[in-house]
Amino acid sequence: MKKKSMKIKIVEYKSEYKSRYKELNYEWLEKYFEVEENDEKILSFPEEEILHKAGHIFFAVVDGEAIGTCTLMKLDDTRFEISKMCVTNKFQGYGIGEKLLDKVISKAYDLGAQEIMLSTNDKLTAALNLYQKKGFRIVKEKPLDLHGYKRESTTMFFDLDLYRNKNESIKREDED
Repeated sequence: MKKKSMKIKIVEYKSEYKSRYKELNYEWLEKYFEVEENDEKILSFPEEEILHKAGHIFFAVVDGEAIGTCTLMKLDDTRFEISKMCVTNKFQGYGIGEKLLDKVISKAYDLGAQEIMLSTNDKLTAALNLYQKKGFRIVKEKPLDLHGYKRESTTMFFDLDLYRNKNESIKREDED
């Protein structure tokens, strides 16, 4: 599919995407790692494990097909976690991951969060590069062990106050 002809929509979770959420995540987990017990729980019951706990799930959709997803999980009143971000192999390299990441950052901002964190693995270099490009910073200490995943080797944080200040200065420039 040509990049210019592709119309990508980022949409919030709908129950019709439930099985696709699991399929998309299994695809990348099985390619790079293994599906762990907590993955199975979250991916089988996304409404209970994410949505009912004030979290959000987004999908990248092309021609009615969900081809990528990203989750924003609430940790507390000021912090959220990004997890389960993936794009199916056929659609990688089109900037879809970046669009999903922009959406979850924007959503966390709208919800008044101060910080977003994520845990990832060093071998996912494309993801690491994207996160750093967007302003996430690597914490050199032991990864946060929020879910007990064996694959986590890197923890990153995004300061939404810096994002807020940047957006406010852009708005002021627009008003001049």
